Amino acid sequence: MKLTKKKEKMAKKRKLNSKNPKYQVKTADNSKKIKKREHFCDIPVRNTNGEIVKDVTIPMYGVWYED
Repeated sequence: MKLTKKKEKMAKKRKLNSKNPKYQVKTADNSKKIKKREHFCDIPVRNTNGEIVKDVTIPMYGVWYED
């Protein structure tokens, strides 16, 4: 007669859906501080054929950081 052990399953870990800041992970903000952000121009967008798409542009910005 064979004895088999029944494996007990552990509870499944669930994703936290809460937007409450109390439950959010706190990370250190090591990003550089922005000194100035200046709009240079609007760049036209091209499609897959290389033709410029009418009335569609992407803004281009210059960013200066503090030392």
